[in-house]
Amino acid sequence: MICSPSKCDEVMFVQNILPNFSKLVETRWFTSDNPESVMSDAVDNVVVFVDGNLNLRFCSKCTQHVWTFEVLTIGKSLENVSLMLDNHREHFTILSVKSASGNSGLCNGQEWFKASAALPGLDLNYSSTNRYKITIGFKTDRYGTYRQTVIFGFGGYPVLAKQISVDCIPIADVPRIEEARRIILSQNMRKWTKSNSQIIAFESPFVPAKDIKEVNLTKAYPFPDETNFYLTHDTLTEESLTPTNYRGRMHELVSIEELARHEQVARYNIVTQLRLCQYYIVAPDADCATTAKYAPSGELFAQLPLGREISEDSKSGRLVLRGCNRVLFKPVDWERSDNQPQTVFEAHIEDKCNRIIYLRLSKHCIETLHLQPDTDVTVQVQFQLNRLPYCEWHRSIDRVIDTSLIFPTVSEDTVIPWDSKEYWSAQFDQKLNVKQKQAVMAMIAPINIILPPILLVGPFGTGKTYTLAQGIRMILNKGPEHKVLLCTHSNSAADLYVKDFFDAWYKETMDIRMKPLRIYYKGRFRNTVHPVVQEYCLMDENGRFREPTKDDVLRCGLIIATLATSSCLASLDCGLTHIIVDEAAQAMECEALTALTLARSTTRLILAGDQMQLAPELYSDLANERGLGLSLLERICNLYPPIFPCKILLCQNYRAHSTIIGLTSELFYAGQVVGCGKHLAHPIFNPLTFFSVQGQDVQGMHSTGFYNDAEAFEVTDRIAELKSCWPTEQWGPYGEGAIGVVAHYAEQVSRIRMELRKRKLFDISVERVMNVQGKQFRAVFISTVRTRNSCQYSTDVNIRDFGFLSNPRLLNTSITRAKCLVAIIGDPVALLTIGSCQRVWEKFFTVATLYGIDYGTLRRYVDNLPQTPQSAPLNPLAKEFIPRSPQPRYQVEYVPIPVPYPVIYCNSNNTQPTTKKNSSLDLIQK
Repeated sequence: MICSPSKCDEVMFVQNILPNFSKLVETRWFTSDNPESVMSDAVDNVVVFVDGNLNLRFCSKCTQHVWTFEVLTIGKSLENVSLMLDNHREHFTILSVKSASGNSGLCNGQEWFKASAALPGLDLNYSSTNRYKITIGFKTDRYGTYRQTVIFGFGGYPVLAKQISVDCIPIADVPRIEEARRIILSQNMRKWTKSNSQIIAFESPFVPAKDIKEVNLTKAYPFPDETNFYLTHDTLTEESLTPTNYRGRMHELVSIEELARHEQVARYNIVTQLRLCQYYIVAPDADCATTAKYAPSGELFAQLPLGREISEDSKSGRLVLRGCNRVLFKPVDWERSDNQPQTVFEAHIEDKCNRIIYLRLSKHCIETLHLQPDTDVTVQVQFQLNRLPYCEWHRSIDRVIDTSLIFPTVSEDTVIPWDSKEYWSAQFDQKLNVKQKQAVMAMIAPINIILPPILLVGPFGTGKTYTLAQGIRMILNKGPEHKVLLCTHSNSAADLYVKDFFDAWYKETMDIRMKPLRIYYKGRFRNTVHPVVQEYCLMDENGRFREPTKDDVLRCGLIIATLATSSCLASLDCGLTHIIVDEAAQAMECEALTALTLARSTTRLILAGDQMQLAPELYSDLANERGLGLSLLERICNLYPPIFPCKILLCQNYRAHSTIIGLTSELFYAGQVVGCGKHLAHPIFNPLTFFSVQGQDVQGMHSTGFYNDAEAFEVTDRIAELKSCWPTEQWGPYGEGAIGVVAHYAEQVSRIRMELRKRKLFDISVERVMNVQGKQFRAVFISTVRTRNSCQYSTDVNIRDFGFLSNPRLLNTSITRAKCLVAIIGDPVALLTIGSCQRVWEKFFTVATLYGIDYGTLRRYVDNLPQTPQSAPLNPLAKEFIPRSPQPRYQVEYVPIPVPYPVIYCNSNNTQPTTKKNSSLDLIQK
């Protein structure tokens, strides 16, 4: 059947009696936990042939092309063909759909229906084998990247989907884009995947299996390689996101970022010897605790020596520590049959030390390879990142149906309705200042008034959390028709709303509308969650956290979750009237989309955050330059004019002492923060205090971070001193949340906790910086850990991360947790000479009270230090340098460096393991 305008009347008739096929598929696909069961690139008993490539590149503006799809089916017939994406719909057309049996159908150029499917009562006979020919046309008269998805329906699910695209570019840009794609893909060209290897998955009753959600998503969004990754001209040349290029470009940037991260992790890939054992012992240096693990029957542990250390200081080390829990390996002498893919085995990472990783090998692996304890096996190892975050980002991008929510229309006529009755009502907390009231008025404005996203932007302590909580309270009081989703980037910030606000409001009024539903990841250990918060969580019969059902959601008015866990709501049709994202500046835009895709056309969106707090870390320069690391809050803030009713800037700080506010305002906020609180200083300690310590930062044999005993002792002494002279009149009684201790390294956190326990100093929060966002304390102690001895002469001083010495956002986040006292403990010379925070520390020392050294002596000592040569940092935005005589490119491969490492030989017949010095060079010689 050839589509023609003469069929318009019949097409309109069909569209009136049948729902839009592409929209039906889209809706079902968005809400499914298993997207592959709804739409897939392969369907049983269906074979598709295409004459040419699906992704094409032309070097001209005026371009036309026709794809011909030949579809062969067995036992089913083609009933629908549809173009799915709206952005470039005008450039793509269904030209014809023909079958060998001569069946008829109806088509409007965008959708085709088989006659029997479109017209009830019309029954056509089809043979068991059917052949169809479908032609899709493309036409444009300008440069650009054009994408479309063609879906084929066969009377059920899944439908078959094929993605096509056309890149129309100037001929001069062709070499550049081809070279960029080659370089990006060459970073992982030797990676083992299911397409080139037979991967034997790890299975053990003693390790939780992969979540079915992760399994389904990784099938729907496979690892990017030369078969499915296509770098387009728009992504390489255009700097800004638009509603037209949004979906395709974000997918490309996420794939580029994933490839860059895998390249970092691949630096640990190695050919080495695994030492097999039935048990192993690890004695961490930080807390002096010894851990012994014994393999269950049929399984074995393996000791994997590394060619480079795993450390929090390096980007690749942080990736392995935080996002890698599996490796793939194969014996180097493993024989395989001809024309068969290589077999590789998956192993679970049990423990990570700085030079050694301990693996758990499955029973199936042990039996297949005939492995024995207390033996060595030479293997090739590849580290595997957890792909779930990237798949969830892709999924969130695909769920964006209406881009108007993230590309709002900015109109000069936008006005926030003013209701004087509401403004002065008893519900309206009169402690709110004018700007905070303006934010609440925008939040509670009638839903039938369409407003662009409300931005609540402000530094620390300006009352963002308090304002949001008050606004949510008023929304819930307006009636049961309102339902609110509150998302944060971290669990600690989400728990803060429960502990500090809604727990008290619910127990005070017993109003069920004030009872929040707190959603936790179902794999979270219950004892790591505050008892008050647990009262509002969902538990199964075994006392473990569970995901909500639709009945759970319908019964509550407020849902509190992190952005990551909000994905469990996608299939529940929550009917949300308000979506509020706190800490929005700390999340990448694709992370924030997880919550935003739950919105309806009338859902009000509120984004709040501080752009100078901790930001996500990106590994791809290209993805970073093209905006992947930019938060949605910051991007929309840049779209709005300087003065706009929906952009509310909070500058009055109520949390901290004026001295702390003055320092942070000058250093991080260009002097815009104004102190309005009435916090009193300690009678003895200055609000900004520094204790000089001449300690040594140590990285133990099993540690991936650093600890400093001298600083741990000093922190403990100073906390004991502060508790003994606690100023009750100025600060109130001592209690939970009075004192917080912050360190960058987990090893230092463990060390300080151990010292506090020894001194019987309790009710003190000791956390890493990543875990204190949203929290506040009367006094904060910061242990900087690093010293001049380990950092000053490092060959890569410009690229390594030394925590508080090199990350201003880390320092800002820690200092702004304090209300009345910031006490820094560290090496002052290192702070003034190492890392990118030197100027920040120099300003701090000029206004702080110093103990253990005076500023004049410190300044003279620093001035007399020999200058170490430092290379100038590279400018990522600089133009490409092209040499006059180009040199041939060589393939770079990371080769393990022969370095000493300790090998612990575990003998099941002995009671004590023995240790021997070995090196990667020994393995080569053997």
